[in-house]
Amino acid sequence: MKPFRSRPLRTAALVVRMLLGIFFIVSAIAKLCDMDRFEIYIFSYNILPLNVSFLTARVVTVCELLVGIGLVANVFKRLVDTCAMLMLVGFTLFLGYAVLIGREDSCHCMGALLDIDPMHSILKNALLVVLLLFAMGAQPWRWRPRWYVWLPVLLAPTVTVFVVSAPDNWLFGPSEEVYNADEFATAIGSEGIFHDLHLDHGRHVLAFLTPGCQFCRMADEKLTHICRRNGLDSTAIIYFTPTADSTIAPLTLDTTTFVRPTYLIPSLTYALITYGQRPLIFMTDQGKVSATCHYRNIDERRMVDFLKIGNIKIKN
Repeated sequence: MKPFRSRPLRTAALVVRMLLGIFFIVSAIAKLCDMDRFEIYIFSYNILPLNVSFLTARVVTVCELLVGIGLVANVFKRLVDTCAMLMLVGFTLFLGYAVLIGREDSCHCMGALLDIDPMHSILKNALLVVLLLFAMGAQPWRWRPRWYVWLPVLLAPTVTVFVVSAPDNWLFGPSEEVYNADEFATAIGSEGIFHDLHLDHGRHVLAFLTPGCQFCRMADEKLTHICRRNGLDSTAIIYFTPTADSTIAPLTLDTTTFVRPTYLIPSLTYALITYGQRPLIFMTDQGKVSATCHYRNIDERRMVDFLKIGNIKIKN
């Protein structure tokens, strides 16, 4: 699009262009500050694997930052305008899919700053497209930065995003979390508090969570979407949360923040088994713990292989 001939229009277009750039930058920073929930939101569509969702969330954030900087800088105008338009169209198509499948939760396009459902976010994008079309009428600055100027500008946001919020699978690989093996063995034994759950038969994923912990709630979401995406047996994943009561009892869905059914267990038993850690997740085979993990190092492939294929060896 050619710049407006009228000077007032060119000035107005330049102002709108910079405001759009600031909007993209703020949106990217908001996503970066709420990256844990943004990556889970992407994963919740059960299209991408968990590790790919980690990467996708950060690539989207980097692209928004770069487009925002390009709009504010008002250089490489054609390239920046094309990227901004493609990004808005891509976001809108994705949100349209969300509406079609009935999603009404926040799309996380503004991180934790605003809760916007997909339909309202589509309307927001439509407004941004109109503003972008008007902003294309701004006069580009004649200054053409050399490669040693624009290359660091491209690299800095990318490095910043991946340093400030590195993907979990880059930092947290498989590890054995500390837990009380003797107390757990007693709990699942013939006279233990878990005896009626028959955890000493078959393979299970046991998640020890507390309702007030944000990472426990996000671990719940990860486990639920892993189960749905891979068609796992939902009864193989069992949640436990502490209570002041001395007996074990099932907790109905409408009385907890977790998606899946949860068992209440005595707080002392919870604390003795987990050493107070939360969340703590066990993969057990015939009552023996094969692997443990926390929120950050939940491994989708490993868990699926364990429950479906069974290629994880049991510790002696």
